Amino acid sequence: MKFKRNKEIVLKNRYTKRDWICLLFVFPAFIYHALVVILPSLKTVFLSFFDWNGISEPEFVGIANYVEMFTKDTVLPIAFKNTMIWTLIFITVPIALSILVAVCVTKVKKHSMQMFYRTVYFLPYVLSAAIAGKIWSNLYNPFYGINTMFESMGFHNLAQVLWLGDQKIALFAVAFVSNWSWWGFVMVLFISALQQVDPDLYESASIDGANGWKSFIHVTLPGIAPTIVFVISISLMWSILSFDFVWVMTMGGPGQATEMLSTWIYKNAFVSYRAGYANAICVLQSFIVLLIFFVNQKIRKRVEDVG
Repeated sequence: MKFKRNKEIVLKNRYTKRDWICLLFVFPAFIYHALVVILPSLKTVFLSFFDWNGISEPEFVGIANYVEMFTKDTVLPIAFKNTMIWTLIFITVPIALSILVAVCVTKVKKHSMQMFYRTVYFLPYVLSAAIAGKIWSNLYNPFYGINTMFESMGFHNLAQVLWLGDQKIALFAVAFVSNWSWWGFVMVLFISALQQVDPDLYESASIDGANGWKSFIHVTLPGIAPTIVFVISISLMWSILSFDFVWVMTMGGPGQATEMLSTWIYKNAFVSYRAGYANAICVLQSFIVLLIFFVNQKIRKRVEDVG
């Protein structure tokens, strides 16, 4: 009995030492995270209560920035609406397309061809947003871009479209480019998820008389459900934070047709020199992202419990 108790104490001490060693290795990463994420985030919240131009001494104004944000700012509602439209596009089109293409790619028997398709579809994600944005801006140019191709093919109505100059379609034109860049990455995630689905389940479904569509609904989708939840989550968060393609291609124009929360923050901070007010909008944006994160955590747990 005494020996057993001593053994338990030794094991307890051993696990304690192991925990300390793990913490020792994690500590540098925590310090880095604190310096580049936690402290700047806290400073953002702190500066949101100040009137500050980014250069001179900040002047405390209390909740004045938040009052202005919700009562006087006429551009913010437009930016918020555009961001929501952008987000809706981001969580539907690329995800649906990625699942479809991922299923098709996994059906390719030859490994070299499968890798070829993966690489080709993944390449847009590797390209810098600045480079890809400039390329697509030139393609959208009405004088020498895709409009000339439409004109030569006889599609005269399409040849007259100002893809980045028309307020009604500019947001969708930029969103198309952003989705073009993003969906290849999402497709790779779904391919990995599809490869984890047990092939015996498809065989059982086939024996029970299920066709390809029913197998997809009852076997494939449940099998990749956790990945779908994860992809929707990161797509929601990244779409709300989107900045690069919009700024490179339209800078929020024409008018405020493509104004996003991120571009409006940038303009307030570095164009209007209202860094304090920009920080207040950052807090709102961060709150939305955190809300999405916590909702996703609850949904993910439910999906795992069902699985």
